[in-house]
Amino acid sequence: MVCFVTLSVRVAQAQTIAFSDTVNYWPGWGNGGYTDAVDSLGIPDFTGGTAVVTNNKLYNLTFTHTPVPGWAVPWWGSLSPGDLFIDVGANKTWDYVVDLTNWSVSGSGVTDPAAGNYNLYSVNIPLNSSTGYIFSGTSYVGGWTGYDIRDGHPVAADIAWNPNGGTAGFSGWDDGSGTSYSFNLNGLDLGPSGQFIIGWGPNCANDVVYEKLSYPVPEPATMSLLGLGLLGLVGFKKRTGAK
Repeated sequence: MVCFVTLSVRVAQAQTIAFSDTVNYWPGWGNGGYTDAVDSLGIPDFTGGTAVVTNNKLYNLTFTHTPVPGWAVPWWGSLSPGDLFIDVGANKTWDYVVDLTNWSVSGSGVTDPAAGNYNLYSVNIPLNSSTGYIFSGTSYVGGWTGYDIRDGHPVAADIAWNPNGGTAGFSGWDDGSGTSYSFNLNGLDLGPSGQFIIGWGPNCANDVVYEKLSYPVPEPATMSLLGLGLLGLVGFKKRTGAK
């Protein structure tokens, strides 16, 4: 008996997943003011971006931005990117934070990070937490005197840091004339749920991103029996006879 068995393994390939900027504020974080109905207060004006996922691992996030003529100078100098939040499994609890901030209170003129590597932390911050965030602040008050911002919105994580997640690269923050900002997540494990949420915005929360992304979950290696059968059966009967 002869049979053929073919081993078929699905090879994971990089998936580029596009997303848009569809929310004005993170769920539950509207302040009841006029800004709840406004997507972007001047700059930055996020339009969406892309995520690159391979074999349940997140390698890159790119956020796109439309420059607003006349706004880049001098207003851009008052802006700094907030922390990047990632919710693995899309269960409304942040699991990772890329720490781009070096301030504990949001305000204008804080130091902007240069391109480079930043700490990636494993965290457990519910979306609706009242204690886990640094907030944008209040229009025309304190560090935002003279500025109209989106009040009281999360812009960074406020926890006792324990560097336990590795590093992530960041690039693209400039004078406002650029069109994209990128994070290199070095293959952050997203698990097999097939979805995750990203949250990001500047220190003023003038435009924030909160989007659920879905990614294909690769099948485990499987053995596919493409052909099993009797290809040839040769028999012979030995004849015997009496003399």
